[in-house]
Amino acid sequence: MRSLFTGLVALLTLLCLSGCQRDDRRQGDVYLPEGDAARGEMHFVSLGCVSCHVVVDAELPEPAEAGPVRVLLGSRTGRRMSYGQLVTSIVNPSHRLSSRYRRDEVSHEGVSLMASYNDVLTVTQLTDLVAFLQAHYKEADRPGYQYPVYTYQPGDE
Repeated sequence: MRSLFTGLVALLTLLCLSGCQRDDRRQGDVYLPEGDAARGEMHFVSLGCVSCHVVVDAELPEPAEAGPVRVLLGSRTGRRMSYGQLVTSIVNPSHRLSSRYRRDEVSHEGVSLMASYNDVLTVTQLTDLVAFLQAHYKEADRPGYQYPVYTYQPGDE
């Protein structure tokens, strides 16, 4: 009887697990070391991010050559970005394309025009960049305002 019960439990467990579509990239939390915002600002300039991005309330040098559109980053964009969203935006810019701009201004066939820095950035540079950007994403003092929840799914266009 016990063996039958164990077999049924195992079968039910397998059936339940087979119905779940798991995305291994979304498991658990990742804890990166704390970044340095001042160094992040230097990286933002030296990597050429200023060519395509404007950061709210940051005094950054004007780019020698501007990109096709200057994407606004910071609190005035109407949304607050979490640490994880900022990391994702840097390492996977096609994950969520800004709805503030026409698709053809920020992407080509659904792929972000932002260059990939994944083979260039160190983890330290990444955490510094995120610390710099996060300092410019302050929650605005708007009583009763609900910040929108991120709901984008790949393939939404």
